[in-house]
Amino acid sequence: MRLSSSRGRRVLLALLAMLLVAGTAGACSGSNSDQHLLVWTQLGGERELAAQKLIIDAFEKANPGVEVQIVPKAGQFTGDSAALIAAVRGETPPNVYIIDRFTTAQAASVGLFEDLQPKIDADGENLRSKYLPYAADEATYKGDMYALPFDTDVRGLYYNKAVLRDAGIDPAVLDPKNGPPTVDELIAMAKKIDQKDSRGNYTRMGFIPWDGQGFHATWAIINKAEWFDNDDCSLTLDSPGWLTTMQEFSTWSKEFDYQRVQAFLAKYRPPNQPPTQSPLFTGRIGMAIDGNWNLGNIKQYAPKLDYGVTYLPVPKEGDDPVTWAGGFALTMPKGAPNQELTWKFMKFMAGEPGQRLYAKAASKIPTWQSLVDDKSVTGDQGIFPSMVQFTTSRPPLPVGAQISDSMDAAQSGVLIGQETPKNALAKAQDRAGPQMGQFCPFTLPTHTE
Repeated sequence: MRLSSSRGRRVLLALLAMLLVAGTAGACSGSNSDQHLLVWTQLGGERELAAQKLIIDAFEKANPGVEVQIVPKAGQFTGDSAALIAAVRGETPPNVYIIDRFTTAQAASVGLFEDLQPKIDADGENLRSKYLPYAADEATYKGDMYALPFDTDVRGLYYNKAVLRDAGIDPAVLDPKNGPPTVDELIAMAKKIDQKDSRGNYTRMGFIPWDGQGFHATWAIINKAEWFDNDDCSLTLDSPGWLTTMQEFSTWSKEFDYQRVQAFLAKYRPPNQPPTQSPLFTGRIGMAIDGNWNLGNIKQYAPKLDYGVTYLPVPKEGDDPVTWAGGFALTMPKGAPNQELTWKFMKFMAGEPGQRLYAKAASKIPTWQSLVDDKSVTGDQGIFPSMVQFTTSRPPLPVGAQISDSMDAAQSGVLIGQETPKNALAKAQDRAGPQMGQFCPFTLPTHTE
């Protein structure tokens, strides 16, 4: 059926109007996308997200019309890049991905990130020098920065003063002004605190050497283990420091009776336990290696706890303090859109303005060097900011996740008595060592050798 001329004109005008609206919407969408940034973050805790949103609010206020969306994107394990791989391959990456800084080299080595060094060089400033050296090292791959360090954490020895007093130990012996305790002193104190029932089961423990942050990486750094040989580009997971670490695990497993310790933890720290029932808070454990993030937990869940924090134990009396740190960093995924605005946001968030807001709101330590000793930013972090001066990090190797997995297996095998220290390390070396070959030649930054 033919349309009347008037009806035809109405249909034609309606179609033209629809096309005009569609075109206008498309233009608006394109305009908005130019001013819209998508951030994926592995810092997905409630406090951390709130602090990151403060930075976003400040950036949007300083850049009218810009909208920044932040989405929590935690992986199932350290170094889990499945979501990012899918996004990069599908050409739909976010503008920014905030990751565990330790995984930077590994992800950069397989092409998941843009190399930020050309942008840094074009800006004409020595941006790397603004950050803590170990954090900047972790953010590099083959000499170029692929990430901007954001926050950092430091490990120390927490102690429950009431538990120590109950065992006849003066808490003053662990005052940090006395320097770090030795490993032998710590173990001796732990045994004085230990209590058992009539069946020989622990009801209170002084210290569990392998628990929590007292895992293989911490003891390896205490024992000055070598992870990598720059001269021949090879892993050295069977080096003397690693052997000492595994031998200590073997000794402690027998001394404290590994199975009874695990039964103690199952009873007093079961899965999904309320934070208020932490064994350190309730007096079931006297001392524990943990990070500065635990200060926030104490403030929230055990505000009346009588506690102290001192340095990690050292092998010999008079040894210099030692600790290590991790943290997060901002990366630009490969093929990220709108890179000029993205880079501007990254420098704001990981620079002085963003880190000042984040560290204060989230009770974290910044990586921006000038802020570390700023009491208005880190005044609630106790002794931890002062530890930064002798802090190192796990070497930023492109096979970091494989090393961690291999050493997890080695530690477990030694603790349960299925492996000797030498055999466990040989297996770790055989498992992770060959994977390093594909990235050679490779040289570690000097700060973490």
